[in-house]
Amino acid sequence: MGGPHYNDDVSPRRSASINTHFNYQGQSASNPTRREVHDDLNIKGATKGKKRECCDSALQPNSTPIVVAMDVTRSRGDDAKVVFEKLPMLMGQLYMKGYVSDPNISFAAIGDATCGDKAPIQIGQFESDERLDTILGKLWLEEGGGGTGEESYELTAYYYANHAELDCIKRNKKGYFFFIGDEGFYPKVAKDQVKAFIGDTLTEDMDSAKAFFDLQKKFHVFFIYPRKGWEQRKVDIDAEIQQRVESAGGQFKNVDIRASLLWNNRNDLDIHMVTPSGYHIYYGYKTAPCGGALDVDMNVQGETTKPVENIRWPKGKAKKGTYRIFVRNYAFHETSRAATPFRVEVEINGKIQHFSNETAAGSYGPESDVQILTFEYDPSGRQATETQLSAYANYDDAKIKAQWASVIPRENILIIDDPKAIVDVLMGALAITAGGDIDQYLIDMGERGQTAARIAETASSLAGLSSTAVAKISTSGLPGINTGAQRKGGSKRI
Repeated sequence: MGGPHYNDDVSPRRSASINTHFNYQGQSASNPTRREVHDDLNIKGATKGKKRECCDSALQPNSTPIVVAMDVTRSRGDDAKVVFEKLPMLMGQLYMKGYVSDPNISFAAIGDATCGDKAPIQIGQFESDERLDTILGKLWLEEGGGGTGEESYELTAYYYANHAELDCIKRNKKGYFFFIGDEGFYPKVAKDQVKAFIGDTLTEDMDSAKAFFDLQKKFHVFFIYPRKGWEQRKVDIDAEIQQRVESAGGQFKNVDIRASLLWNNRNDLDIHMVTPSGYHIYYGYKTAPCGGALDVDMNVQGETTKPVENIRWPKGKAKKGTYRIFVRNYAFHETSRAATPFRVEVEINGKIQHFSNETAAGSYGPESDVQILTFEYDPSGRQATETQLSAYANYDDAKIKAQWASVIPRENILIIDDPKAIVDVLMGALAITAGGDIDQYLIDMGERGQTAARIAETASSLAGLSSTAVAKISTSGLPGINTGAQRKGGSKRI
């Protein structure tokens, strides 16, 4: 907001343990059984302090807004701890080296509004002093997400594009915005999510490209992408389904056949499976003579917004023949009778398939049935556990990078292998974009004791950025927008 500086002596006063510092669990002060965003980070409605402001002041006449927006879903929940640990170094270096003037940081946490996270958008005020520690400590690391390969980055982009007030704009300067994550964004900014979590009323869903374009009117926008190996990605993708199934007492592993249904509201959806003998497994007949069973049945009373149902045959029990899976909406528990999106993960002989669909609006009972899959099962066909890559297509590196490159300059996608390099790369991007030299920045890294390996990784991540100077934005589908000129090395971006 344009206040005092972060004190270098703050380090000894910080929490002794990062895990202790991030202990906010989203409890409501008025209702301890309800979990929600901390009031200071809740931007819905004027009474919550809807705007976030970075203002010039006598102490900071040339304030520079910096947003650090972190994915806190299951795959990236620890990144906030990395940033917390390195915050004194970040602020100290920014002051000492003068990469940007009067830095003010707004921390944001990003979840998955589409898949039912309770805290998909948490926004801190712009601060420059010890209050940054306090804000980080209030973040709820919900570690949710829905295993779709997308998170609500676009919702956060919409908020800052429309509700951040920056005095630097009056000086013909932009702020700096860093998304930190490893997934894509949803193609639309959903009007119902904007209403629910921000409070604005949109007449229709907005193209996410428009939200990111508007954001770049105020900020230089970057995506810091901690890269993962395929096996780790698979673990992250399956984690949400596995966590829901096993938390409810269902069997996820060591199965011949498994069909798991996920949805994200209180309606009572049911998964059904018809066996080769004609036996019908569902909530009415949960256990079949052939060994199959419905071992998780949820939302009979609308008890949760993160339900799951699970039908499975333990390994070695499923019989040969034809199986059929379908989903039915048994009852509405939500006030709205809108369509309910859902996902079904089917495992057959170690291979996994994903299906996404929705029940029809206003429909329940047999008329709401959605057919999922009919398949032939052969017990002799079990293979070593492997996945069909098409089931995880949204997590493909090339697809994620291409999507981000459609809304921000490609050179602003900063890829790293070690999450501990996040702050080094972030600070280097600030230095270069503000007109600094990458060679000098790498020298600065060496002077503060960084290893040769970290310096090399940072140099590689920033290589594309250091060779250009004026943002080039893909604006396909947005009429009347100039894409800008090719950047030249060494000049500033305004």
